[in-house]
Amino acid sequence: MSENILELDYKVCASRYSESSESQDNGQLFNKQIWRAEDVAKFLKCSVGHIYNLASDEKIPKRKIGGILFFVPREILNWILGGGKV
Repeated sequence: MSENILELDYKVCASRYSESSESQDNGQLFNKQIWRAEDVAKFLKCSVGHIYNLASDEKIPKRKIGGILFFVPREILNWILGGGKV
């Protein structure tokens, strides 16, 4: 998939997410450069524990600095578009 298509998919997904019936606070997720596990869980509508399980099993793209997990929104979206393959 070309970078332009991914960029468009990212913007469409961000737009749909922010226009959903979720609170305005949730709509601001894509304005963040870095997500924590709580942000990913909110976006995927699953538990924070599930995100930690995915991360520990190396099934979701993540960054770890000083024992703290961080996620890049674009990497999470690409992961979803790629069928959940890291």
